[in-house]
Amino acid sequence: MSRTPLVVVPLVVLLLAAAGFGARLLLADPDAADASGGPARCWDGTSSRDGVAGCSRPRGLEGLAWVFPSIDLDDPACSGAEGERRTTWRCRVRVAGAPVVVTYAAARDVRGNLRRLRRVYAAGDRAAARAADGSVNRWVWRLPEPDGSGLVRLTSAYREHPYAVTVAAPTVQARDLALRRVVEQRDPAEVRGIPD
Repeated sequence: MSRTPLVVVPLVVLLLAAAGFGARLLLADPDAADASGGPARCWDGTSSRDGVAGCSRPRGLEGLAWVFPSIDLDDPACSGAEGERRTTWRCRVRVAGAPVVVTYAAARDVRGNLRRLRRVYAAGDRAAARAADGSVNRWVWRLPEPDGSGLVRLTSAYREHPYAVTVAAPTVQARDLALRRVVEQRDPAEVRGIPD
């Protein structure tokens, strides 16, 4: 019996597998590549050759304004505070004729932020805010009843970043409308920066 088929057949299979893998690499869609590589413009104006992953986490009031483009740090109807554990920016606005308070916040870490929100909203409900691709990028907590001050509250928090915005209003309609019309939240993939 000849050994030629025993040697040639495995070699042909191996060559075909290698050719298929190589063709897949050559024909790959460049847009499907990892977005973390390549140059990026970071939230603080610096550049990163390692993509958005090479940018630092936004901090301070300037960082909060990057994450939430609806923040105007020159607005006299707003005030802010920077602390070691938390940075906040609070604005008083009118929505549908009702006074609304919008509070943007940056916590020290994601897990602590979500743990605090679970405690605050223990009597409420949490819904997923989904991206166009169906992935969950934020959690929205709502209290079903007014709090001690007579306001109904909701908080929208990033799932993988320590940033949140709380809206408090005298009615559910004004609260939900303020979240839609007043608050602008940056896409989670762009929280640290934008690919160039």
